[in-house]
Amino acid sequence: MNDDFLTKFCKEPRPEFAAALYQRINKPMQTQTKYRTMRVAALTLSVPALLMVTLLVSPSARVFAQGILHQIGGYVFTQGTPRPDSSKAPSPIQIVRTHDSVSIETTGFVPEAQDSSGASKMAGFGVLTPTYLPDGYSAMGNWFVTPQGNGMVVTNGYRDSTNNFLIFNQWKYGEGDARQTYDREQIVDVTVRGQPGVWLPDPASPNGKNALVWVEGNITYSLLTNSLSLDKMLKVAESLRQ
Repeated sequence: MNDDFLTKFCKEPRPEFAAALYQRINKPMQTQTKYRTMRVAALTLSVPALLMVTLLVSPSARVFAQGILHQIGGYVFTQGTPRPDSSKAPSPIQIVRTHDSVSIETTGFVPEAQDSSGASKMAGFGVLTPTYLPDGYSAMGNWFVTPQGNGMVVTNGYRDSTNNFLIFNQWKYGEGDARQTYDREQIVDVTVRGQPGVWLPDPASPNGKNALVWVEGNITYSLLTNSLSLDKMLKVAESLRQ
């Protein structure tokens, strides 16, 4: 057999044979393409389901999701056992409470203003002040204005005759600043002045430091107390005015 034999005796196939052969060859290819399409669709649909299962089953993923849900302004709160974080720089402002006194103490030089108007000028934003205080509470003293990263923090405090305290922080979160992350045993979602916020009870601490935190615009607000209830704290928050 040589090339001459092939060319001499080669004939065109019948039309019906050619059509049947084309259908036979093409049918598996169509089936394979359809199968690939179905498999890709199934994989695509399974990705969200897999992510949901991961969030529901994995403890670390749940904590991460909770942390995202509890991002309030410059803070991120995760629910878990509080642990010390040595990476955080010590605050220049501390609440010092003893059996017979409570005060705000500073480390180094911290600028002070005598009222909210002076604090507003120093901080560069409109500082709020409560028009309602629980019975027996009065101002501790001046307003402290502290630079923090690219932002500013204004702090002032109130106390009663039994040395319970109420501390008010107003933080203008600076662009590019890292958020502060804290672990809390309990995180309760609340609405403060029409904004989403969190109530952070601290039953394990002898001095309390229960916190109400929310954000308005680019200002993160926090009220800290060792004794006041959530209802009282919300009432103080709702009374804030310039």
